[in-house]
Amino acid sequence: MRHSVELTLARLALRQLAGNRRVLWVVLFAFLPVLLALLMQTETGNDAREILEDAADLFKGLTVSVLLPIVALVVGTSVFGAEVDDGTITYVLGKPVPRWRIVLTRVVVAGLLTAAVLVPSTLLSMIIALRGTAAPGTAAGFTAAVAAGSFFYCALFVGFSLTTRRALVAGLAYVVIWEGLLSNTFGGSRALSIRQYTLSIADGLASVPGNDLSQLGLTTALAMAAAVTVLVTAYSIHRLRRFEIGEAA
Repeated sequence: MRHSVELTLARLALRQLAGNRRVLWVVLFAFLPVLLALLMQTETGNDAREILEDAADLFKGLTVSVLLPIVALVVGTSVFGAEVDDGTITYVLGKPVPRWRIVLTRVVVAGLLTAAVLVPSTLLSMIIALRGTAAPGTAAGFTAAVAAGSFFYCALFVGFSLTTRRALVAGLAYVVIWEGLLSNTFGGSRALSIRQYTLSIADGLASVPGNDLSQLGLTTALAMAAAVTVLVTAYSIHRLRRFEIGEAA
């Protein structure tokens, strides 16, 4: 019975995503690194170190800094989607289901879908970009980091969607201002940057000689990622409970 509730909630979330055209566009956009990796084959030489550095630059500059937050933002803010905008979420809240189960199910669905889009793209682009190098674990390490980052970002953006109807704007502000500007200027802000968590995990799993992807230690990144994910998920549960009270009033 418990599992059937989660499956029903997951189907509702997937229905929300399937009807969102933005999700379909970002799925296509997510395979841009594969195209760029193919183009890199014609521009780089046979030096293994140069190939590794170019692959790391592609991963850091495009996959993690652009695609991962954008895909997670669109997916994460869509799992509740129109239910919040038009008030039909009250039908879901009217069921005798604990609010934490609703939130956790939708965070997991959003994270799985984001990972399902970006994991194949990341793995394929890195395999192509790392051609001829003796670094079989590098592509796998980068891919695992993206999978983890998918859940970190989605947990945050689901919270945004339950906080404001301008969740996309708020999410873009976080990505551009906090992660893009402040975390590169003030070292302390890196401890609250999901991008830095993802890069640190990638750095720990697939070290690229001479190219430190993140200035944040792996232990610190894992601890902060876990703490932030738990806190924003707890906040989302709180927001959903308050939403119910507000509607009832």
